[in-house]
Amino acid sequence: MGKQIDDIPLAQRRALAARLLLNGEGISEVSRKARLSLPTVSKYKDLIERGGATALARFPIQGSTPRLDDASESWLVSAIKHSPGLHGYPGPTWTISQLRELIFRRFGVQFSASHVGYLVRGYGLAYRLTYSTSEKASATTAQKSQSDVYAARRKIAAKMLLDGDSVERVSKALNISVRTITKYRSMVVADGVKAVEQIKSSGRKATLGPEALEWLRATLEGSPMAHGHETELWRNGDIQTLIQERFGIYHSSGHVRTVVGKIGMDHRMRSPKRRTEEGRSPINDETLAWIAAALRQSPRAHGIAADHWTNARLRTVLHQRVGVNYSRGYIWEIAARAGVADLLTRRRG
Repeated sequence: MGKQIDDIPLAQRRALAARLLLNGEGISEVSRKARLSLPTVSKYKDLIERGGATALARFPIQGSTPRLDDASESWLVSAIKHSPGLHGYPGPTWTISQLRELIFRRFGVQFSASHVGYLVRGYGLAYRLTYSTSEKASATTAQKSQSDVYAARRKIAAKMLLDGDSVERVSKALNISVRTITKYRSMVVADGVKAVEQIKSSGRKATLGPEALEWLRATLEGSPMAHGHETELWRNGDIQTLIQERFGIYHSSGHVRTVVGKIGMDHRMRSPKRRTEEGRSPINDETLAWIAAALRQSPRAHGIAADHWTNARLRTVLHQRVGVNYSRGYIWEIAARAGVADLLTRRRG
């Protein structure tokens, strides 16, 4: 009998994976045939697409942990010093798992949690870390079921899209159909990463039952002030929070309005038009010209520690300039009007 595939040296399995990928086989099929993990095959595919089979051949097999070059380390130090929000992560400080994911997304290098902690402490930036009690459990349970794997891939896809990666690139990197990634992109533009993270593995939205809808109707009949808000009419975001805190279900802004309309309580919500008039200042030609000029410069010229523009980074500098925190969807619209929306897509070498 010949050797079992698992007994074949990694170098030969890598060569097999390269041949299969060059022949156009999918990541899942290559993973199965070469007995390599999905993230590993995805990383190999990315290397081949960027530098051909020779780039994969130069990739170290084993031994010491791969190192970041000086430019990469400089970028990472800057990222850690600044808010995770610039890269699509919640919270004022970083967690180890967020940094591991960021390093993989940016450089294609997968460090262990302990090595990421070692790096951060070596940079003298341990104060920028928040240690989540659930991180070790999350790393373990992520492999327990296929649904957890899909959830992790959706989260990475959403954050790559938020960073400006194209639909085609995300589709190839994660082996998810272009149609699905296109849907994710629409959700990210409208409601952020959270909307994609909350998708159930079945693909169906969680819904409120009759009792929950009755409770929501009774609550919306009352004043938002009874729940700590300062308005007489309910805002969309307030109802989102109400549903999530009471039932543990996240609904997008659009779906919240659908639910409220279903129970006949539209009149208890602030109108979107009114919010727009109150919340947005008009973007005049002078501001559009400034945006067009700004996006043709490096973000560093505007105080952003990054080399490429994303939706979130433009939101930040525009808020600094005009004092208005526009939605992601409106930012795309503004950039398109200025003729520079294509510059929000991150370019990779």
